[in-house]
Amino acid sequence: MLKKRVAGCGTDKIKLAALFKKSPYWTKLRPQLIALAGRKCWYCEGEVSNSRLAVDHFRPKGGVVEEPANIGYYWLAYEVGNFRLICEFCNSSTDDDPSGKRVTKIHHFPLLNPNARIRVPGARPEVIEKELPILLDPLNSSDCDLLDFDSAGTVRRNDHRPRSALERAAEICRVTESIRIYGLDRPGLTERRTKVWSDTVLKANLLELGIDIGDGVDPVDRVRDLITPKATHSGAALSALRGSRHLRSVVSHFSKELRLDPGFEGITQPEAHTALDLINAGSLKSGVELIGVTDIGEVVAVLLADGRLELGPRSYATPTSAARAATGSADTDGWDFWHIGVANSLVPLSQIRREFNESRTQSSSGQ
Repeated sequence: MLKKRVAGCGTDKIKLAALFKKSPYWTKLRPQLIALAGRKCWYCEGEVSNSRLAVDHFRPKGGVVEEPANIGYYWLAYEVGNFRLICEFCNSSTDDDPSGKRVTKIHHFPLLNPNARIRVPGARPEVIEKELPILLDPLNSSDCDLLDFDSAGTVRRNDHRPRSALERAAEICRVTESIRIYGLDRPGLTERRTKVWSDTVLKANLLELGIDIGDGVDPVDRVRDLITPKATHSGAALSALRGSRHLRSVVSHFSKELRLDPGFEGITQPEAHTALDLINAGSLKSGVELIGVTDIGEVVAVLLADGRLELGPRSYATPTSAARAATGSADTDGWDFWHIGVANSLVPLSQIRREFNESRTQSSSGQ
């Protein structure tokens, strides 16, 4: 019913705004999301009262700052997969600075590949996935792994996750932009993260030393409670635990949650050989369009979630098999043939894989 009302408004921005303003849908949905994920903002991880949490649309329903003529992803207004809980500060438009120094999430949705932006309704979910968002998505674990925190509560890019080939081609850092737009470096947050960090280190050391403080709580659970998704600033707690990896108890009890390898100074990153390896590592995104050039013009394939490439009515197991089908040549290397369009550049899959493996090697060697 709600989606039909949206469709009935067409592209009339005034009618859509009026419909969204009077809709009680998101207010009614909010308690369910809070029950699912706790009273915390999914972007800054700060704990807030129920009344100061709102349901955000990751792809904004009312406009796109980066494309003023775009009236937004209004057809996704009632799509549950587009919802995120957000605090008043992260979502407020009243603090936006025309100079660009201080902005907020509300209508921002920049892309690495702006030419791939979906501008019309009716696009299937898998078609939407060809967009490459710059903003980190709190529901994407690969995006969350890009963030790291220090003992002073400062948020930064994870040293073991350098800028990808796509980011370099677009001359942008997804982490820096997300920190700026979400306001992740505001003082109140850094102070609270500092406290969480200290608390995590203290409890990890108590666990290591086998000290029972007599509160009846299992020492392992006491630490685990700090890194659960519902916990306030669980990202800072995870960073603190990674910083405590010299403690045997941390590696023993939390290696799965932290993806720690005792012989590696960071988050375990296996070497990438296939497209699926790069998807799992977060360096490629399923649904993105891959462009190849043949003697008769461009061909476009779609990267599927299982690492296969969809080309026309068929799918192929590897980039090379898809490229050879497109060119008719058995000598074509698909990793060099297929490219991703970013800004004004075309980045070959071979470069994405090579730079990922090089950065992994440098991180594991401590360089």
